[in-house]
Amino acid sequence: MPKISQVVTFKLKDQPTQESVEYRTRVADEYGEILVIDCPINTYNGRMKRLKVGDVLVASFITNTGVKHTFETYVMKERDGLEAAFPLYEIARPAENAMTSIQRRNFFRISIEVDVAVQRLNGKRNVFRTDDIGGGGVSFIVDRHHSFEAGEQLNCWIVLPRRNGSIDHSSFVAEVVREKELETGRKLIMVKFNEIIETERQRIMQFLFEKQIQYRDR
Repeated sequence: MPKISQVVTFKLKDQPTQESVEYRTRVADEYGEILVIDCPINTYNGRMKRLKVGDVLVASFITNTGVKHTFETYVMKERDGLEAAFPLYEIARPAENAMTSIQRRNFFRISIEVDVAVQRLNGKRNVFRTDDIGGGGVSFIVDRHHSFEAGEQLNCWIVLPRRNGSIDHSSFVAEVVREKELETGRKLIMVKFNEIIETERQRIMQFLFEKQIQYRDR
């Protein structure tokens, strides 16, 4: 079930336009059978979207374990009226048995190079470049003199350059899954998210969604 501050993406069911548009919002509050969401943003052009009472949404959110939950809901009320610059919307809370779930972390990955700072338990810290980033972890490239053991715990900070030119960062505790030697003599270190708070993971997922859109538009 989506919680407060959870990022939710959705499409309008039975849109009159031929192209399906995806929107992003955030759960601002919850009570009883109602979720309150922020005014949604078009993920393609960044514009706000006004919703109408009765609009049916096909929505989804991703948990910190990488599971994508999809559900249908509808707009029950516009909180602040038509004159508000940034209205909130009340939508129906989905029943647990009405949601479908997909394990997403194993296939939602993007090949991209960004900086990731890695601190080991002995306090030693290095900055590497990622090879890819996914919903459940990252992989990064190291020189041959670096070595990591499967199961090793790492404190990590990753740089997330956004489309608008701003720079986000996200921190997490990762666990080394395995180390792979490359033909270049360097090594590929694959890690999974072991401890990551929801807002940090959502920041990474927003970054990945944004990059997907950029790649699609090329």
